[in-house]
Amino acid sequence: MKDIRFRVGLYLIALVMISLSLHIKEVSAEDEVLPPPQLVTNAWMLIVGFEADPEAIKAVLPEGLEPHPNNRVVLNMYTVPQADQTSGFGAYTLTYVTVEVAGQDSYTMGQPTGFPGRYFAYYFNSSPVMRTFTKAAGIPAEVGFTTTTVKDGKLTANLQVDGKTFIESTADVGSDFVGVLGGHLNYFGLLEAQGMQQVVKYPIPWIGYPVNTENATVNFTMPEDHPLYKLKPKKVDWAVWIRGSFVYPQYQVIHENKTAKK
Repeated sequence: MKDIRFRVGLYLIALVMISLSLHIKEVSAEDEVLPPPQLVTNAWMLIVGFEADPEAIKAVLPEGLEPHPNNRVVLNMYTVPQADQTSGFGAYTLTYVTVEVAGQDSYTMGQPTGFPGRYFAYYFNSSPVMRTFTKAAGIPAEVGFTTTTVKDGKLTANLQVDGKTFIESTADVGSDFVGVLGGHLNYFGLLEAQGMQQVVKYPIPWIGYPVNTENATVNFTMPEDHPLYKLKPKKVDWAVWIRGSFVYPQYQVIHENKTAKK
């Protein structure tokens, strides 16, 4: 009888230890900062470039970056539905809003000039793992959920934050690839600590397969007192529905400020 009770006791202790181990792994998986670089593959993205108020664009940029004269905002709305499309992030959805900056053009495959650099102004991500990763790299990650659907050639993309629709976008899209694009995109973020600011750069290699994309619309439906509303579209310049693969690289510090911008 003593032997049986001893074995039962060991069994119960083992169960408790396994349970604690699983709980620790679950918690640490969310808190862990994944090492860069990280790869994302075959994500369908709606990317839209539109003109916005130049004063609103200037106001979001930190010292060390200047607005591009085209007064353009670039919006990207996409989903990564399968964990095996990433090297560590898992499945996620994302909408980000960037503003183009001067003097930071990137390299585009087979072209004499590249796209202007882009500063992360807003970034709404559904994954706690990815929000932890991007915040540590100077990207202003917030909670948000994005959906994209295509039905009868009509694409609809929707961003929700706190249960409210913030951005609605549509476009007419084809189903056949119309070429291949690639190169580098220069993105920028901001790290702040102990009264210091560091402007950081992410040179992102990418390759994408676009389809025909026409008649794009973007509507900002967030409350008008939300700071993002100031970047609302004045005129859509271009749009593309594209299946892309890219890398989140290590960041590079390009500028330091001794005091935070007010």
